Amino acid sequence: MKALEGVRILDMTHVQSGPSCTQLLAWLGADVVKLEAPTGDITRQQLRDVPGVDSLYFTMLNCNKRSITLNMKSERGKQIFTELVKDADVLVENFGPGAVDRMGFPWERLQELNPRLIYASIKGFGTGRYARFKAYEVIAQAMGGSMSTTGFEDGPPLATGAQIGDSGTGIHAVSGILAALYQRERTGRGQRVQVAMQHAVLNLCRVKLR
Repeated sequence: MKALEGVRILDMTHVQSGPSCTQLLAWLGADVVKLEAPTGDITRQQLRDVPGVDSLYFTMLNCNKRSITLNMKSERGKQIFTELVKDADVLVENFGPGAVDRMGFPWERLQELNPRLIYASIKGFGTGRYARFKAYEVIAQAMGGSMSTTGFEDGPPLATGAQIGDSGTGIHAVSGILAALYQRERTGRGQRVQVAMQHAVLNLCRVKLR
C-alpha cells in the first residue's frame, strides 16, 4: 500500500509548477484527476516531438494521472465541479490570482461544500504589493534572487539551468499539502495551503548560498 492510497486530488494546474506537484502526489499513491479546460493544458502542444500527439513536456509532468475536460464557464461544468469537490481530499490550482474566486468558488464556498478539503494554491508572489501579479519561471527566479547566484562575473545575471521556479515551487507545495493532510487527521478539518514561487526560489537560493 502506497502512502497516499485512497487520497483524491483534483488537479486544476497547468504548465509546470502545479503539474510537478500533483505528479509527485500521484507517485506517492494519490488518485490525481486532472481537470482541463476544453482547450487542454497548453503544454500538450509545446515542444512537441511527434506531430498530432501530446508533447514529451506534457507527458513527463502528467503521467500517472487521470484527466477529464471541464468547462468552468458553463453551468453544467460548475455543477460537475461542485460534486467533485464534495468527494475530494485536495484541490490544487495555479491559475492567476483570483481566477478560482471569479469562477464562483472562493475558499469560503469550498469549505461549505467540503469542510475536510485542503485547498492548495500556487501563485507568483505572496501577500504584499505584487500579490495580484502573475509570474512564470524567469520572473520568479529574478524576483526570488537566484539569478544573483549564477552567470558570469563580467556579465549579467542568468537564469539557473534547473527550473527551480517551477519544479522547486511544486516540491514546496507537496510539503505543505502533506503537512495539511497530517494535521487533518487530528483536527478533522481542511485548510488553505498557499505557496509563492518567489518565496520558494528565495528558500532554495538560501540553501545554495549556505
